[in-house]
Amino acid sequence: MAGHVEYCPIAVGVEILGDRWTPLVIRELSVGATGFNEIARGLPRLSRTLLSQRLRMLERRGLVWKEQAPRGQQVRYSLTASGAALSSVVWSLGQWAAEWTFGDPTDEECDGLTLMWRLHQCANPGALPAERTVVHLVLTGPGAAQGWLDIADGVVTVCQEEPAREPDLVIEGPTSAMHRWLMSVATFRELRMSGQVRLTGPAGLVRQFPDWFITSMFAESLGRAKQRQDQEAVPA
Repeated sequence: MAGHVEYCPIAVGVEILGDRWTPLVIRELSVGATGFNEIARGLPRLSRTLLSQRLRMLERRGLVWKEQAPRGQQVRYSLTASGAALSSVVWSLGQWAAEWTFGDPTDEECDGLTLMWRLHQCANPGALPAERTVVHLVLTGPGAAQGWLDIADGVVTVCQEEPAREPDLVIEGPTSAMHRWLMSVATFRELRMSGQVRLTGPAGLVRQFPDWFITSMFAESLGRAKQRQDQEAVPA
């Protein structure tokens, strides 16, 4: 990576964050990913070679700490104090984008497997069912995929192979609609009322499902964007 060419803190910062993937690697670390495979799973379009390069660069910069592991165990990564401070810049960038440039997902942005991984990351342990619960997700349209969320002991495990246990809840709907809900662009109630998403299972699980997850921290920024758009749509 070329060195900065101007004596300016912004130039130095851009040198670190000025590519497509580095901010997203920091995002994954900031939401709790620690192992290489775990980080890679959150960035399915990033090659493992490029991920290794980005992690090494962040380590050299003092933004990431690499914890060596005994033979047979996976190396673990974590943000240093400097990296944690930089992560707030990354999330602030997301807040700006949510308010000023964000919209519905394009077909290319829809990815059912990534969405299931985001559900794993966004799970609210205190709200998850006390008893083991298996949710079968059938995502349709662009980015179509199916998988299972195996919920037990306050943890959501994403499975691509069908568990031996029958699902307790089945959710069917477009990948784009589920992306919009998880990103707080739409409420789960809106998706159900419009018929975009269908849930099959006990009434209690159907009612509780949306509360098992912490949807986007960008909700306030998206709300301001919608309010501004509504105001602009009103005739003068």
